[in-house]
Amino acid sequence: MRVEIALAALALCAGCAKSTADATDAAADAEYAAALEQAMSDEDAGDDAADDDGDSISNEGLAPGEQRVAVAATGQATNTQSSPRAFNPQKQRGDVVRLVPQIIVDASGFARPMAASTIFVPFGWRTDGGVLWAREYMCTNGYNFMWSAFAPDRSMSVRIIPQSAWEMNSMGAAPTRPGCQIQQIQSVRQYLEIQVGAAFSGARILDYRDRPDLIREIGFQPSRTPMPAGEIRKWAEGGEMLFAFNQDGRDMRGSMAAVVQFDHNISDYSQVAGGLPGSRTEFLSAFAFPGWAATAPNGQFNFAFFEALRKSIRTNPEWSKAIAGHNTRIALKALEISRRDAAAIQENRDYIAKLRQDTWNAQQESADRRFREFGEALRGVETYKDEWGPGGERELSGRYDHAWRLRDGTYVLTDDANFDPWRDLKLEGQKLEAVR
Repeated sequence: MRVEIALAALALCAGCAKSTADATDAAADAEYAAALEQAMSDEDAGDDAADDDGDSISNEGLAPGEQRVAVAATGQATNTQSSPRAFNPQKQRGDVVRLVPQIIVDASGFARPMAASTIFVPFGWRTDGGVLWAREYMCTNGYNFMWSAFAPDRSMSVRIIPQSAWEMNSMGAAPTRPGCQIQQIQSVRQYLEIQVGAAFSGARILDYRDRPDLIREIGFQPSRTPMPAGEIRKWAEGGEMLFAFNQDGRDMRGSMAAVVQFDHNISDYSQVAGGLPGSRTEFLSAFAFPGWAATAPNGQFNFAFFEALRKSIRTNPEWSKAIAGHNTRIALKALEISRRDAAAIQENRDYIAKLRQDTWNAQQESADRRFREFGEALRGVETYKDEWGPGGERELSGRYDHAWRLRDGTYVLTDDANFDPWRDLKLEGQKLEAVR
């Protein structure tokens, strides 16, 4: 997945400092915004001719069992919401967890609705949202993630925290990417504090911990690249924040985790410029991968349970290819505009233009790593033989000793060696054998 192809390309648009060329930069910003909107419109143009059944969801890239779920989830609501056997972790015998596969749908990004990702959620939970496209998401190439799942009584929930991007610079310049903002956020901890406060009214921060494992999951490697006049340094920070809040008079606990990648570009011409003001500049861009949040009543928050749900996320390869194509088209448009406008930039801003080019090159190197946040390098899982799974196999949480696939397509994980699906749930099931 390559969301960074476009995010990096946007760094080539508009000027980075105030000068007599600001009017030219403003025109470039407006033209880029129009180009982005046109690119998104071009992808929607084939809607009417693609398929008369506009409500169906593309099953390309999904395993047989996941395809069945994709067709059933068009309305983003499951038909299990009124089941009397809905999941309640406080009442399950022998640490039994019953899960059902769901999909995260991109309903409007391409010619027809498409399954973006799959995830396991507790049986009986409801889901809401998906991948959304809107002009307000220009900073992240026109789309973002707004998805959640929650228990029937809303006492427990999980959600995907939308991806985000922002910039900082030492020149007092406007953002280089249309739709982005200048924000003084310089750590993942600071980012999580802001996100928790925005998502949960009145939240109180209780604790924070670093999550280097989240960085390993996306395969990120820090780097420091010397440049002719400065350097480019890239690093990532992963963290998780525990917080408390009140929901309908109930004392609640929540957790939010995220990874933020920082790209810091230092351009230093002070020696050749004789120390003139502005001869040393710094530019910092940041990209926050889609995060993960979970909530439960105080005393019922189970970190291992919610982590198992997070690790069940898998990306649909066909959607990944489609989104990569979208990002590439946006990147090419941005590069074309930037090259044309470069001729109008005054000589006293040449080193700033070089700064933007260096930033583009550095971010291109990380393009293949970004947008892997869903289902990347799953850790702590067990692989089982399952004819309904991709390639005849299914990855489930390794926290439990036994796994069952029930006749209705749901799965049960348990530590209870005596669990019997017919006796306990009145459903036929097949015990899955771990792949050795």
